[in-house]
Amino acid sequence: MGAISKAKRDLRVKVNKTTRTVARNIMNDLAEAGPTWSGEFRDSWEAYSPATGQSIPAAYPYKLSDIPELPVTAREMTRVTKLIVGNRAPHAAVAMDLEVPSEGFIYPGYEPEGDVLFRGTRPVGGRRGQIGPRSKGASDNRSTAPLDWYPTYVQGGKMQRALERGVTTEFQ
Repeated sequence: MGAISKAKRDLRVKVNKTTRTVARNIMNDLAEAGPTWSGEFRDSWEAYSPATGQSIPAAYPYKLSDIPELPVTAREMTRVTKLIVGNRAPHAAVAMDLEVPSEGFIYPGYEPEGDVLFRGTRPVGGRRGQIGPRSKGASDNRSTAPLDWYPTYVQGGKMQRALERGVTTEFQ
């Protein structure tokens, strides 16, 4: 292998590791920012590789070894989508405030693992983090993450900072 070919391959390997580092950073950020009642949602983040069809079930805190290795061929490096970060918990859309639960929140009989940020009353048909002042005679609802925490993470600059942190870490 010539010096230029080796340099190109080394760069592709570095880009691969950087991509995986960014995914790990985002998964850990999401696990920390999101709601934590039983820990199931927090422990269900994963990175899916469209190139390999692979994802690795793991739990928080996420490590680089929890992110699939990516092909480092020149052809694969042109693929726009390298990894897709998602959550495999059955109630992920509700926990991410993207859907309203059809049956409402059902108290599981134990207190949340995460810190309770808000206590009060959730309106009938309300979303996960939609907690208002406590009404007389109403149940004591609790929320372990603010309403719209996920859209705020994605659109509010924290995801971009996780990306920048990953690139800076790997390219120093």
